[in-house]
Amino acid sequence: MIGSLVKFSCEKRELYFPNLSQYEEFDNQVGLVTKYNKNEDGKEYVSVRWLKPVPYHNGFSKSSNFPLLSFVVISKKLN
Repeated sequence: MIGSLVKFSCEKRELYFPNLSQYEEFDNQVGLVTKYNKNEDGKEYVSVRWLKPVPYHNGFSKSSNFPLLSFVVISKKLN
């Protein structure tokens, strides 16, 4: 998963996490997975470095951490 290209999707996030913030400023933003983690419950999380910094809270976010289900995988890194 590390090295894969992903796109944040508010639509997917709302589907899987309807009670959480949707982070609309990240919708359709593309990034590179830099870290991957699967917790004891089997939930997958990724750290993403955005290809273009995302305007967020009076600044810019260069990277973020979200559940993998918040993303559409554009391309997986080939081993």
